[in-house]
Formats: sequence, structure tokens, C-alpha cells
Amino acid sequence: MGSRKRLRAWAVGLGSAAIGLAAVTTAGGALAATPTIRPASPVIVSPEPGTPDASPDTQISILGAAPRKIESVSVTGSLSGPHPGTLRAYSADRGASFVLRRPLTQGERVGVRIRISGRRAIGFSFTVARLAQAPPIITATKAQPAKLQRFASEPTLMPPRIEVSKADRGLKDDLFLTPLPSPIVHPGSDNAISIDPVGPAGPMIIDPRGRLVWFHQLAPPLAAANFRPQRLNGRTVLTWWQGKVTIAAYGLGEGVIYSTNYKPIETVRTGNGYAADLHEFLLTPSGDALFTIQSLILVHQPGTPAGTLSPLLDSIVQEVDIRTGLVVWEWHAYGHIPLADSYATRANSPYLDAYHVNSIQSLPGERVLISARDTSAIYEIDRASGRILWTLGGKASSFRMGRGSRFYFQHDARLLSGDRVSLFDDEGGPPYKAAASRGLILGLDPRRHTARVLHQYHRPGPTLADSEGSFRTLAGGDALVGFGSERYFSIFSPWGRLLFDASLPVDDGSYRVFGAPWTATPSTRPALSAHRGPAEQVTISASWNGATTVARWQVLAGPVASALRPVASAPARGFETRINLTSAAGTFAVRALGRRGQILASSAPVKPS
Repeated sequence: MGSRKRLRAWAVGLGSAAIGLAAVTTAGGALAATPTIRPASPVIVSPEPGTPDASPDTQISILGAAPRKIESVSVTGSLSGPHPGTLRAYSADRGASFVLRRPLTQGERVGVRIRISGRRAIGFSFTVARLAQAPPIITATKAQPAKLQRFASEPTLMPPRIEVSKADRGLKDDLFLTPLPSPIVHPGSDNAISIDPVGPAGPMIIDPRGRLVWFHQLAPPLAAANFRPQRLNGRTVLTWWQGKVTIAAYGLGEGVIYSTNYKPIETVRTGNGYAADLHEFLLTPSGDALFTIQSLILVHQPGTPAGTLSPLLDSIVQEVDIRTGLVVWEWHAYGHIPLADSYATRANSPYLDAYHVNSIQSLPGERVLISARDTSAIYEIDRASGRILWTLGGKASSFRMGRGSRFYFQHDARLLSGDRVSLFDDEGGPPYKAAASRGLILGLDPRRHTARVLHQYHRPGPTLADSEGSFRTLAGGDALVGFGSERYFSIFSPWGRLLFDASLPVDDGSYRVFGAPWTATPSTRPALSAHRGPAEQVTISASWNGATTVARWQVLAGPVASALRPVASAPARGFETRINLTSAAGTFAVRALGRRGQILASSAPVKPS
């Protein structure tokens, strides 16, 4: 039996799995009964039955029924009454969303009844959230110029300097990162971010030697996160989250998709009135996007006087049909994970960031794996029922944690083949603070319900990340560890030997770091500057932001732009190549040449300064 099948079989044995709709206990303890759907073709609805804090702008998502089969959808609020709407189909004939013409009322209970041809009617209810005001965004705009790279040919481009302290001549992958000010935020603090910005944010690619390949500079206060190559409709694309970051350490933004020649393809936004959080933007094989969302709501929390409402950050997982922009599926941590399981408290977290979901993985068999930082736990979820099938770590683990396997405030959890789970283990705050963060691979035994350490990866010396971080296995089996709010990113052999070590400047970090082979020819033209010195000496500086196949630069010169001819050439050296020559010409241009001497592109002509 395969590894994921064994874990799934064990979860079913616990009685946690469900196919179709099932009875769900609401946050208030009431049972919302719903008919059972035929196992061969489950229908999944969102908001999930019993959801305690749906958005007032929610759609009614119906996944698993052909739109032509959906005969009627009835939505009635306990305060707002009946809600007419429009049924809008998803791509690939797999379902539809009933989009309401007006919002629901905060705090009301909503009843839904759906009739689908050939099936029993589906009836369920949910509660609408009482919304709190979102926290302020971070607006710091100062920079530290000494820590930034500058280029004569691209004078406005200011990426951070990269230092490679240990090079790996065998490294073939380029590295994808998103420079961000390093925040200090975790349970045990007041969750107020303290930062010292280095420079502009934006998605950044560097080569195996740490040299800049591409930087897409954003204007403050915009930031980027989760930058990587992904697959969309059978082709490779570049994706990242882009938006603003709040003082409560979550994002308000959207997903961005670019082509391999750096042209925008799509902007993907979350639905139901939410903004996309920075922690995850993942494309699925079906053409959907998975997002994390943080929603600040008002709830009655245990230990407070009756009738008192206080802020709580709910963590939401949402799946969006990229082609239509409709919400396909949505899951809320609140109502599924008890607040008592969190290490955040009202005393150390003004917004009670109880969950802080920071990674999502779509699994076969309608399963989803999520990581929740502030419960120090990883959860496998059944999409159809919304139930948690098993929990790894935290206060309510389904697995007995073996020696050294406990983790705290983890990021980037992934279920691997062979009953293994990989993650970045921050360990950077109360109740447990280790000497260093680590990349970690755990082995799970579904029969004995135990977890043990298989591999762990530490940098030499203490490197302790208070937040952020990533762990990915490269194609050759090496481990790429991004140390998040600590500025380092490192590559280890499968058995833990440090192969590559590099860093951003002090005060900078990257939420995640990804590695992949990268080849690109930009749609833009090369950039050029020409500076004239004494005795007809001219310094030519040439670059082409994002290009990976330039072997040489050829310099053209002449009295005017229409009369240019080749006068010099030189091998390409990193992001920007400088060429010194003697010329009295009044106009210059450059050509980017490939390995066979072919012309890839030419710059616009410029006059020397």
C-alpha cells in the first residue's frame, strides 16, 4: 500500500473521513444535518455547513455538480431575509457559485437549500462573521544604500547585495527569493513588528554564484512573497504574492502570474470579499489557485465576560478558479481547531493570531495539508467534510512525537512519499526556544501512530529564525533551506553536509527561497549607459534584466543612430558588463549575443554622458 494510501486508510479507520456532505457540529454545539451524497460523485459546498464566521460577501460554492444539473439555490438570512442571486459556472463543467446580489448581515444565521437534478436536496446553515477593522499596514520607506546593488545601465534598480560565503560548483539551479525587512513576531511577543528596511521589495532571481538575474522592483509599501516557477495549463510560469503587509504579520494583496519572458499573464484575486494573504499562492493541476487568508473577526473568547466580543484572526484556506475568478472551495480554521490548542493568547497577541496558517499542499483523494504556525501543528483535512483527519505536533497530536521530533512555529510543511513530512522548524519563541532553527524531515508510522526524525539540517553556528522560512528538496536530492527572517539560505547534501551558503544583508530576509533551473529571454530590450572620459575614453555598461542566455556583448558606435557599426565586444559578466574603448562616436548601442554568436536583442541607441 502506498504511503499516502496508508495514511488515508488510518484516517478512515479513525472515523474521520467523509465523502460528500455529512453532519457537522457548529461552533455553538448545534448539529447541522445534511443528506449523504452518492459516494461516486461527492458534492462539496462552501461555506462549509456550520461555518461560524463566513464573509458577508460570500458566494455559495457548489463543487462536483454540472451547472446544468443545479436546479435551484435558496439562501435566507435570519436577519436579512431571502437573497436572490446568479448561478455562475466554473471552468471544466465541474460546478458553480451562486453569487448573491447583496451582502449578508453580520452576525446572522443563514440557511441554504440546493436542488440538484437526480440527487436529494442539500440543506445546511452557517453563521456570518462580525468583522473587525483590519490592522494598519507597514509603510516604512527608508533604505540602507550601502547594502544595495547599483548598476550604471539600470540606475533606478536597487536589489539587495547577496553574499555567498560557501559556493557549490555543482549547483545548477537558480534561486528565487523575495527580499523583505526581517520582522520579529511570534507568540510570546506583542505581535508588533519591528523592522529596519534595507531597500525596495520585489521578486528576485539569482544564479548559483549569487549574481543577479532578474529583479522586479516594487514601489513601497508594496511587497512580494512566495516567488517561484509553477505550471499553469501545461506551461511554466512565474508566480508570486504581491500586496501590503499589516503590523499583525499578514498580507492584503493578490496573486501575480508572469510568463517566462517576464510579461504579465494574470492577476488572481481571492473571492468572498477577502484579500489574499502573503503566506501561500499555489497553482493546482486543475487550473485553480490556493490562497491563505487572514480575516479579523469579533468573537466571544473563553475567559471573557458574557456578551464581550474581542478580535480574533481566523485563518482561511480558499481555492479560486483562475479562469472565472469564482471561489471553488473554502475552509476556516475557526470552528475546527480549538482556541486552547494555540500558543497565542490575548496577553501576547493583541489580535489573537490563534492559527496563522502559512502553507497549503493539495493532496490526492480530496485531501489538503496545512501548517498552522501558532498551534505548532500540521493538519491533514478532508475537503468534502472539512474535518481534520490527523494532526502532527502541537498540543493535540495524533502521533506520539519521538525524540527530537517536536517542532515549534513551523513553516512550509509538505507530505512526501514514504510517509514522510518535511518542514522548516523555526523554534524561535516561547514555550520552547532552541539554539537554532532547522530543516526537518519526519517519518510517520500510521500503524503505531508515531513520528520520528529522519533528517535535520542546521547551519554552522546559531541561526534562529523568529518567523518565516522554507524547506524544499531539489531535483538531485539536496535540501534547500531558507532561514526566513534570518537572512541566510543554504543547500545541504541529503545527509546534512553544507554545500552552499549565502545571505541577504543584515535586516533583510526572504519568506521562502525556491530553487529551479531557469532559462529566459526577456521581452524588453537590453539597457545601456555610455560614459565619456578623458582622451575619447568611453565606458559602456550593458545589462538585460532577466536574460540567462547572453554569452557576449557587442558594442556598436557611429555618428548617428542610423550609421552604427560594430567596434568592440566582450564576454558577458554577471548582471552588468562593462566595456572600455576609445571612440569619438556620438552614439552607441549594444547587442546581446548568444553562445553561437546569434543576435538575441539590441538596445536603444544612446549618446554618451
